[in-house]
Amino acid sequence: MISLRSPISTQSSASDSTALVLSDLSLCRRSGVRGQGAGDWLEAQGYALPAMPNQIVSSQQGDLIMSLSHREFWLLQPESGADNMAASSVAVSPGLWPLYCQHSHAWLLLAGDARAEMMAKLCGVDLSEPAFSVGSVAQTQVARVSTVIAHHRRGTEAVFSLFVDQSLAVYLWEVLDDARAEFAV
Repeated sequence: MISLRSPISTQSSASDSTALVLSDLSLCRRSGVRGQGAGDWLEAQGYALPAMPNQIVSSQQGDLIMSLSHREFWLLQPESGADNMAASSVAVSPGLWPLYCQHSHAWLLLAGDARAEMMAKLCGVDLSEPAFSVGSVAQTQVARVSTVIAHHRRGTEAVFSLFVDQSLAVYLWEVLDDARAEFAV
């Protein structure tokens, strides 16, 4: 049996709740659908969708639904472990295909009050409130790496989830961890 593992071998920590904390959620479940009618199909499955592309919403089950376009949605399950079974390659309906984001993207989480200030050193998009409010998604570059950044809540805390190609996960982790050190209390 094949086991999944994260490309990141460490976790950051902080003793102060206001400090920046970087976590690896790469072993949490994430999948999605792409194609004509993706939104309608997800709504038929009981999910509430973001009002427009580049937004993220929470479901009643605690999952996150991220819209990257009118035809592509990711279902993020931070409280569920990933499985090593690839999504079926069979269309879920004509022109609608499952996405298996588990092997393509690492999932990093940045928490802490200074997260937007820290990211300003690495990203050209203004990630501060209210320019990038909770529920916003940006498809951009961080330290010259294509990254999807989602601003959402984890519990009551506003956080950034960053999705990056698995092959660049260690590099981005090291860049973020280095930038985070500047804000250490």
